Amino acid sequence: MINARAKLQSTLNVFVLAPLCVLTLASAAHAQNKAKDAAAKPVDAPTQIAPVVNKYPNIASGETVLRRADDAVATTYRYRLIEPRATALADPHARVPLVVFLHGSGERGNDNNAQLVHFAAACASDAFQAKAPCFVLAMQCPVDDVWSPLDIKGIRERDELPTFNRTPTNAMRALMQAIDEVMATKPIDPTRVYLTGLSLGGFGSFDLAMRRPELFAAVVPICGGGDPSTAATLARIPFYIVHGSDDPVVPVELSRTMREAIAGASANLSRDAKHTNDRSAKGKLDPSLARPMPKRAPNPMYREYDGVGHDSWTSAYRFGDDGVLDWMFAQSRSANDNAAKPVPKKSVTK
Repeated sequence: MINARAKLQSTLNVFVLAPLCVLTLASAAHAQNKAKDAAAKPVDAPTQIAPVVNKYPNIASGETVLRRADDAVATTYRYRLIEPRATALADPHARVPLVVFLHGSGERGNDNNAQLVHFAAACASDAFQAKAPCFVLAMQCPVDDVWSPLDIKGIRERDELPTFNRTPTNAMRALMQAIDEVMATKPIDPTRVYLTGLSLGGFGSFDLAMRRPELFAAVVPICGGGDPSTAATLARIPFYIVHGSDDPVVPVELSRTMREAIAGASANLSRDAKHTNDRSAKGKLDPSLARPMPKRAPNPMYREYDGVGHDSWTSAYRFGDDGVLDWMFAQSRSANDNAAKPVPKKSVTK
C-alpha cells in the first residue's frame, strides 16, 4: 500500500487536471493511445456526440435547480435522460430500471453533451435498449466542481486514502435531487436502480452509494476509489469493482483496498445473519424464523483487466462474460433481500 500511495501522489494531478478523450466503443488498446494524445484537451463533444443526439430522439434534455443554503442565487444543473423505447412501456403498469451514470473529469462542463461520450450514448442505441430497456440519467458536473470532495492535499502530502465527507459537493447534491425528481415522474422500477461511474465518477459512485445506500440495487465503480471506513454500509449493496492493472492515472491499489474492505464487511454481515439464524434454531427467538442460510454471491465482485491502463470502462461496459452489464442488470433489491444475485453464465472474481 505504501507504493500505491506514493504512486497516487505523483499521478493524482493528472487525474484532476488532464482529462482523457477516448471514444466509448473503441478497443481498449486503441483507447489508451487516444488518451495519451488527448491528455491535455477537453472532450470534443460537438464532433463526437452531436450526431448521436440527433440520431436518437430518446436522448432527452433536463435540468434541476439547486438552491444553496443562505444563498438566494439558484444554480441550474443540466442532464441527459435516455429513455427506453415505447414498446418497453406499452403496458401502462410497466416499470423499467434506472441507471445513474457519473462521468469522468474530462467530461465536466456546461454543454450537456460531453457526459454522453463514454457509455451513456451507447445506452441510447436500439441494440442496447433491446437487450436492457432502461432509463439512463447522466448529469454533467460543472468544470469547477467534483462528484466527491476528495482531499487531494491529504492524499498527496500525508499518504492518506480518500476520506468520505459528510457534506456533499454541490454537484452531488444536484445529482441526488435530479434522481429523486426523475424517479417521481418516470415509470421506474424502484428495486432496480443502478449506479455506475468511471474515473472521477468512480470515486463519486462510492460516495453516492454511501449517501443513499437504500436506493441502489447494484454499484459498479470503474477506475475510482473510496473510503475503506465506509465498507460496513457499502457491504449491504452488491458491488462490482473494476480497474485496469496498469492504470497510470488512478492507482489500481485504490480499488484493491475497497475490494478488501467491502469483502471483510460483507463477511461480517454473513456471520451476523448466521448468528441470528442459529439463535432462532435454539429457540431463543421465534423457531419459525430458522431456515437454511441462502447462498450469497461474492461481494464485491472484482474485475482487474490485465495490461489495461486508465480506460478500463471500454472493456467493462459490455454484455457477455467479459463485461459487467449482465451482472448489473441481474441485480434487484427488496425489503428482505440485499444479497447479490448470481452472475449470469461465468463468474469473474479475480
